[in-house]
Amino acid sequence: RGLLHFGEDHGRDLGGGIDLAPDLYVCVAVLRPDNLVGQDFEVPLHFRVLKFPADEASTEVHMPIGLIVGAFIFAAIVLFLRRQKLEMTPRYCIILAFIWVFPTILLGVMDWQHFYAGGWILPIKVKLITAPILVVLLAFSLYLGRKFGAASARVLPVYLLCVLAVVVLGYFGGQLTFGGMTIEGPAQFRPGQQIYAVSCAACHPNGGNVVDPSKPLLHSPLLANQQTMQFWLNHPAAPMPAFPESSLPPAKVQELYAYIANVMMKQP
Repeated sequence: RGLLHFGEDHGRDLGGGIDLAPDLYVCVAVLRPDNLVGQDFEVPLHFRVLKFPADEASTEVHMPIGLIVGAFIFAAIVLFLRRQKLEMTPRYCIILAFIWVFPTILLGVMDWQHFYAGGWILPIKVKLITAPILVVLLAFSLYLGRKFGAASARVLPVYLLCVLAVVVLGYFGGQLTFGGMTIEGPAQFRPGQQIYAVSCAACHPNGGNVVDPSKPLLHSPLLANQQTMQFWLNHPAAPMPAFPESSLPPAKVQELYAYIANVMMKQP
């Protein structure tokens, strides 16, 4: 949907007027607003940009993480192993991480609004606090690197704080997206479980309700039957986001309801 993926081909036309020269391996990401307007997406945007099979690691998310960890490792190598030829490498890593972190944060905020309707659940709160701290730490490390040297003993602790910040961001991001917040069921209900993991589990882990714990999902009268649940998904009360049929068609609602009714509701 407006994203051109990796290509290694002979004169292959990827669309948008872009042709690849023979034997040229390139990474192209063209974001065309006309293709995104009115489109619903099921995978978080900041896990999707520059990501070509859906099950592979996200370049867009992992790039700043890798650059920050790399800056810390290279600075430690220079400082403790006296590898002076690598002295500028940490600075280059931090510069790229500082540039890359802004689109990552922007797309993360877009995902928050799209999937969670701006709901203030704990992982979101932690990420919204930690992300600005990371930006400040990156800027401070650039300042110290310029003044004292990118691999000096004064900069290394700041690099370490940046690493700790991305660990926190990665952990709570993983909790939102993959975080063991669904109940395993038989293979026949796996499609519904996957839908629940993507669309429901962050606010309703294991059938609970992190926004209002007094109103857990399990045993809610809104789950009395599939028709009642689908009406609620299409027309929920705030702060729950709506799931119109364009993003969650009846067939998927049926799979989701089958998983909830036959797996989640059977738990003691």
